[in-house]
Amino acid sequence: MTQPGRYAYLLIVISVAFSSFLVRLNNYMVNISLPTITRSFGVTSSDASRIISSYLLIITTTLLLFGKLGDRIGLKRVFISGYIIFTVGSLMCGLSHNIDMLIGSRFIQGIGSAMLLAVSFAIISHFLPEGNTGWAFGITSTASALGVATGAPVGGIITGYLSWNWSFFINVPVGIVAVIVATRYIPAAKPDRGPAQETGGGRFDFLGTVLSFAGLGLLIYSLNNGNKYGWLSPVVIGALAGAVVIIGFFIFWEKRHKNPLLHLELFLNPRYTFALVATFLVYMLISGNAFLMPFYLEVMKGLNAQAAGLMLLIYSIIYVILSPVAGRLSDRVDPSLLCTISMTSATACVLFFSFTLHWTGLTVVVVYLIWLALSLVLFFSPNNNQIMSYAPPDKKGVSSGLFNTTTNLGMVVGVTVIEVVFAASAYGPGGPPVKTALKGLTAETALSGFQHAYLAGALCCMLALVFSFLGKKRARTGGPRS
Repeated sequence: MTQPGRYAYLLIVISVAFSSFLVRLNNYMVNISLPTITRSFGVTSSDASRIISSYLLIITTTLLLFGKLGDRIGLKRVFISGYIIFTVGSLMCGLSHNIDMLIGSRFIQGIGSAMLLAVSFAIISHFLPEGNTGWAFGITSTASALGVATGAPVGGIITGYLSWNWSFFINVPVGIVAVIVATRYIPAAKPDRGPAQETGGGRFDFLGTVLSFAGLGLLIYSLNNGNKYGWLSPVVIGALAGAVVIIGFFIFWEKRHKNPLLHLELFLNPRYTFALVATFLVYMLISGNAFLMPFYLEVMKGLNAQAAGLMLLIYSIIYVILSPVAGRLSDRVDPSLLCTISMTSATACVLFFSFTLHWTGLTVVVVYLIWLALSLVLFFSPNNNQIMSYAPPDKKGVSSGLFNTTTNLGMVVGVTVIEVVFAASAYGPGGPPVKTALKGLTAETALSGFQHAYLAGALCCMLALVFSFLGKKRARTGGPRS
C-alpha cells in the first residue's frame, strides 16, 4: 500500500472526525425535536422515546459485528457503507409519515452509525503514523464534543424555523459529500489476515453475532426498564438472567471458535483490559452527569431551560478547545500517566461538587464545569490512543468495535445507576421513577438525591483512577504492549 501524504492524512482524520460529529449531532438534534414529533404524530412521550432507544439499541448491539467485518472485508468498505446507510436512513426518517415508519428508519440510521463508529478509531490507528495518532484522536474527540455541544441548539433552530423533518434531511447532502471524500482519500488497503484466516479457519462467526446481539439487547432492555416495571419484577429479572446466560454462552463459544467475533486474547494484555474498564467507568460518570445536571440547574438553581443549556456550554467549549492539545500531548507523554492525572483531578472535582452543590449562586457550578472539562480532556484522547495501540494490526476493527461497545454500555449503565441512587435518596426505595418525577421536586427534597448521586459519580472516577494507575504501573514494570 502506498503511504498517503500529509494532506491525505489530514483528510483521513477529517473524514473520520466528521463521522463522529455527525453521529453525536444527530442524537442530540433528535432529542430536542421529540416534543414536536410527539405533537406531529399525536403519540405519547413513551412512544416517542422509542425513537431514541431503537437508535441506541442497534448501535450498541452491532458494533462488535461491524468491527469484525472491518477486519475481514476492509475498514474503508465498512466505513463508506456506513455513511451511505446513514444517509439513506436519514432520508427515510425525514420522509416518515407515522411513528412506526420513523422508528424503523431510525433503526436503519442506527446501523449506519454503528458501522461508522465501529471502524473509525481503527482507520486512524491503521493508516496514520504512530506519532500522529494521539493528535488524530484529539481531533476526533473534539468533533464528537462539538456534535454534543451544538446538537440541541442546531436541532432547535431547524425545528423552530423549518420542521423536525429537516433535522434528518440536512444529513443527506453532507452525507453525500462525506462519501465522496472518504472514497477518494481513505486508502483501499487489503484486510490484515490473522492466523485464523491464514490457516483456513476464516468461517464467519454467525452464532457469535446472534448471541452478542441477543445478550446485549436483553441487558440494555433490562437496564432501561428497571424503573418502569420495578427492579425485582419478573420482566426485569428475567431479562437480566437471560442476558447473563446468553453472554456467558457467548464467551464460551468465542473461546472455541477459530475466527471469533470477539478475540478474547485482547484481554490477556492487562493494560488493554485496565484501559477498557476505566473507559466504562468514566462514561458512567459522563452519562449520569449529562442526565442529572440540567435538572440540578433547574430545580436547585431556578434556571430555565435556555439558561441551563447555555451554562452547560461552558464544559463543551473548554473541551472542544483543549482536545487537540491533549491528543498531541498523548503522542509525547505516556498516555496511562495522563489518564492517571486526569482521574485524580476528576475524583477531587466531583467530590468537591457533591459537598458544595447546596451553596447559593452559580459560582460553584461554573467552577465544577471548568474543572471537570480540564480533567476529562486529559483522559479521552490519551486513553483512545493507548487502547488502539495495544491491538494487533489484524484486530484493529474488533478493538474499535469493542471500545465503542464499552462506551455505549457505560452510558446506559451510568444513567441507570445515577437514576437509582438519586431516586433512593430523594424518595426512598419505593419512590417514583426519576424521569417522571424530577421536574416536580423541590430544592429541599432533591438536595439529598443530588448529593448521593454525585458521590456515586465520584466513586466511578475513583475506580477509574485505580485502573488507570494499574495500567501505568504495568507499563513501568515492562508489561506487554500487545
